[in-house]
Amino acid sequence: MPKPHRIFPHLHPEELAPGVWRVVGSLAMPLKRNMIVYRLSDGTLLLYSVVAMDDEGLAALEKLGRPSVMVVPHTFHGMDAAFYKARYPDIQVVGPTEVEGRHPQLRFASPSSHRLDGVTFHSVPGTKCGEVAMELALSTGGKALVFTDLVGEKEGKGNLVMKILGPPGGSGVARIVKWRQITDKQKVRGFLEQMAKIPSLELIIGCHGGPVQADCNRWMESAAAGV
Repeated sequence: MPKPHRIFPHLHPEELAPGVWRVVGSLAMPLKRNMIVYRLSDGTLLLYSVVAMDDEGLAALEKLGRPSVMVVPHTFHGMDAAFYKARYPDIQVVGPTEVEGRHPQLRFASPSSHRLDGVTFHSVPGTKCGEVAMELALSTGGKALVFTDLVGEKEGKGNLVMKILGPPGGSGVARIVKWRQITDKQKVRGFLEQMAKIPSLELIIGCHGGPVQADCNRWMESAAAGV
């Protein structure tokens, strides 16, 4: 009999912008993680960096729509992908080539060739973990940016782990990302500067930390300068 999938404590979906939610989950270590949910134009849901949920949490998710696309955006963010594939066998899986080898049971579509209304995938250059970021169209006419590990914003008081390994001052690129994941600072800085020029940027959210919902373009410029 297969071993049940481990589900860590988590919250229910929280709306960050029209059609965009996050689910705050946890790990065995003292580190919170976000699953980002985006409602596609056909009413179904895209799930980014999935967090396994209990039945009550899944019921709350399904009230928002039927999950149809799962993005596994990073080599360190796929631990719950098989859980969602088992729950939703027809879900499309999107992810970079760096992730495919870790999940041979899943059939991946390339972000560069997968087209979804309202979604633009960006492969982050100058890193070794294959991070895929997303640019989302909002119903307000603005845009949202979703990252995995590259950038983040401190939420609340934080903990000792995040103070040591997180972004200096609580915003931008985390120290551990600079140490372990970035191979070309110039390329990463150029990418973030490009993202900072996106017009009508209303939301930035990473898979760790809280949302940025004001002065987003300036926040991105500061993150780029801190690489």
